[in-house]
Order: sequence, then structure tokens, then C-alpha cells
Amino acid sequence: MPTGLHLFLAVATILSQHVQAADILVATVTYTSTWMDVAKIAEVLASRGHVVTVVAPASQKSDLMWKWPTLQYETFGDPEKPPPFKEFVKTVPEQMAFSSNSTGTLGLLKLLNIFRSALLDLNEEILSDKQLLTKLNNSHYDVVLTYAGLSCGPLVAQYLDLPLVCTMRSMPTGQDVRATGVPNPLAYVPTASSGLSDRMTFLQRVKNVLVYFAFSTIGQLIVDKSYDDLAKRTIGDDFTISAALARTDVWLYQSDLMFDFPKPMMPNMVSIAGHVAEDVKPLSEEMEKFVQSSGDDGVVLVTFGSMVAAMPAVIADMLAAAFARLPQKVVWRYAGTPPPSLGSNTKTMEWVPQNDLLAHPKTKAFVSHCGYNGVAEAMYHGVPLVGMPLVTDAHDNIARMVARGMAVSLDIHSVTSEEVYQAITSVISDPRYKEKADQVSTHLRDQPQSPMERAVWWIEHVIKHGGLPHLRSRAIELPFHQYYLLDVIALLVAVISAILLSCWKCCSFAYGMCKRGNTNTKKKTN
Repeated sequence: MPTGLHLFLAVATILSQHVQAADILVATVTYTSTWMDVAKIAEVLASRGHVVTVVAPASQKSDLMWKWPTLQYETFGDPEKPPPFKEFVKTVPEQMAFSSNSTGTLGLLKLLNIFRSALLDLNEEILSDKQLLTKLNNSHYDVVLTYAGLSCGPLVAQYLDLPLVCTMRSMPTGQDVRATGVPNPLAYVPTASSGLSDRMTFLQRVKNVLVYFAFSTIGQLIVDKSYDDLAKRTIGDDFTISAALARTDVWLYQSDLMFDFPKPMMPNMVSIAGHVAEDVKPLSEEMEKFVQSSGDDGVVLVTFGSMVAAMPAVIADMLAAAFARLPQKVVWRYAGTPPPSLGSNTKTMEWVPQNDLLAHPKTKAFVSHCGYNGVAEAMYHGVPLVGMPLVTDAHDNIARMVARGMAVSLDIHSVTSEEVYQAITSVISDPRYKEKADQVSTHLRDQPQSPMERAVWWIEHVIKHGGLPHLRSRAIELPFHQYYLLDVIALLVAVISAILLSCWKCCSFAYGMCKRGNTNTKKKTN
């Protein structure tokens, strides 16, 4: 009887999961580090019995199937011809990263424009594939999951008339702010790439306002218009990127208050910070042996992102010389020719298990370009940082980590080998950096629900109810003059002006009557 009961319960559980299983469409770019954020969520959804289908280039299908076998794939494009964007990812970011023109707001704008042009071609290939769109429309998916930044995923969801879940870090050009209708007080909410905190001087607030309006204007006049024109050419005049983003049921933000500064949020904006750092796997036997050989000194992990595998020889040799002086063992993700100054304590690899190494108790410090995924993993595992920001939001990321007291920031374009050595030594030997990092890690882990569980719950909540329109703010439907109460202000100004004018007229009339009365009295007296 017990065996039969257990079998019955197991069958009932499988059947209940089958009944509740949903068809989920993932429409996002599969070449950049943002794909890893979406892929981890997709894998967990698939493990829960959902059928998760990814829209991917035909030339990439076999590689994706090998790395993510639990997912299904709908393809587009020539299977024998890799999309141009793949080559772009291999070359342009690396060239931009070590250019002196890549820093600051102008550097970010330049890189965003290059990304936009390359991604437009890829997105047009998807939206122009009528056979693919017809097949997707006939498959009756329950929800679309996408990374919102510069992706046609929202347009696909709008075209298929499906609920939409967007995961993202931030949109420097402000489309998410406009799409959610969330207030964005520039007095204490720093704009992306501004490098500011929530405590600003007058001049910093001026800078924040100017940067915000520059990015916002570019977002509307260049980015939005490009995607609107793309939609018009491919799927129809009724589709726009702003309207597509405004349909988003839930925004899964990869940030929280331990990273970002407090700011207004809408009910459908959910934090899933740390969701990429939870799944820790054991190191390979070879890697574990190398890590353990470090003894009490420990290990320093060095990576400059998935899109920057190599670097100029002069910078690489400068870094190698600094690493060679360290008593720690160094694991360096580096694919170029080994620098002449490379020390015997340094192990270079084309790929490293970054999250697994950061979770290892022997890891003492993390030297990074400060991409968000790496910063999030360092925060989650409590590892002090030495940041050398390169492109995109890296400058903002390291500024926040410095503000938390767990990092040191260096300028890779001007830093010396001695300064790199001193910075790494400082974050390892000074206990304050580790204490702050552990404090951040404790806050991130002390939650009633893990970030991944929260992400999956919200996606399943959207599926269960066929969308969550009641969570969307009415603000996105209001015209500019209504949102900012310009019509109400105009009415109040008109009423107050009328009252003041009336009072002035009455006073003038009374004064005139009094003056006339005094004149008449004087005449009679005379």
C-alpha cells in the first residue's frame, strides 16, 4: 500500500505539473552577456515543466542546444551564415573598451549608437521572416520573455498580442521610465553614465539634468524612431516600440537597494538582483587543485567581461607585472598571447567559471571591468573589488561599489603597474573592504524569497492570469500636459489671476471713488 500510494502521488504530481505547464517564448539577442541573465531564468522555467522556446539565428542553434539542451528553438536566417552582429560582438566592444574615447557619457552614447545599428539589422531579420512570425502566431504561446534593451522582443509580443515580461538592468535612454510612467526625480535619482550618487551638489544636479535630457532626447529621436521605422517596414504601421514597452506586465530589474540608490517604483517593477549568482557549481579538479595550492594567501580573480577576451599588449603586460608581485595565485581570463611579464603565480584561461570562483572561500579579491553580472556576483558572494571600468554602465557600477565601501576604482587608461599592485593589496589586507562586502552579501541573502524564485513566481503569475494590466500605471496613457498637470496649473493661474485682477480693479475703483469724494468736498469748502 505505501508503495502504491507513493506511485499514485508521484503520477498525480507529474500530471498536475503537466496541466499547469505553459508555453513561453523567449525573444532576445543571444550573443551578449544579457542573454545569460535571460537563459538562467529560462532554464529554471523549463525545469518546472514549462516549454520554453527561444527565437535564435539558425547558425547558432547547435551551439545553443549544446549549452542549453532543456530549451527549444525557433530559428531564422541562413544556417550557413552567422549574422553580422556576431562578428560585431567579437571586435567592436574590445576596440571601444581600450580607447580613450570610450569613457564617460560621450563614449557610452557612441557605443550605444554602434550597438543600435548592428542590432537593427538583426531585429529586422527576425521581423521580416513572415514564415517565422506565422509559426509563432499559430503556436499559441502564453507569455513573451525578453531583455528589453535594444531588442525586438516587445514588438514581437505586441504583434502576437501576448503578455510581456521584460528583464533588464537599466535603459540609459530612458524608455523604461517613459513606458512605466514612474516618477524620476532628478534631484536625487542619478542618470545612467553620470557617475553621480543620490547626494548631489548644485552643479552635479545641473549635470544630472543635462545628461538625462540628452539621453532621453536621443532615445526618442534616434532609438525609438529607428525601431518604429523597423516595425513599419515589417509588421505594420500600428506597432511602435514605446507602445510595445508600455504593454509590459512585469519588469524584472536586475538591481536592488544594496546596489542602486532608493527611487520611486511601480507595482509591476520587481527586483531580482543576484539571480545569476545563486547557482554555484564545484570547480573542475584541475582548477580546484590550483586554487588550493594558494594556501592561506588565497586567489585573485581577474576578468574583463565576456566581450573583451584580450587587450592591448602594453596594458596586458602592465597588469601581468602587477599580478606577478602578488603572493596570491591569480586566475586571469585572457585569450591573447601571454604577456612577457606574466608570473608563475598567474594562470591565464580563455574562459573561467566566474561565479563559481567568486563563491570559493579562497577568493580574496576580484579585478573586473565592472559589468553588472560580475558586480552582482561579487556582491552576492562578498568579494572586494578592484574596478577598472571600460564601457557602458561600468563607471556607474564601480561608483556604487566604492560608495558601499567594498571597492577601489582605477582608470585603466592611465594606471600604473604599481598602482594596480597597491590597490589589490589594499582591498585584501585592509579588513574594512571585506567587512563591507560581507555586509552587502548578508543583506542580499537575507530575503524571504530568493531572486530566482521571485522571478519565476512573477512570470508564472502573469501566465496564470493572462497578463497583469491592473499593475500598469495610468500615467503612461496621459498626455504630457495632463501628466505634469499643466492644464490644472493653467486653470489655477487663470483663476488666481482673475481674482487678483478683480481685487485690483475693486481697489482701484474704491480709491477713485474716495479721491473723487475728497475733491468734491474741497470744492464745496472753497
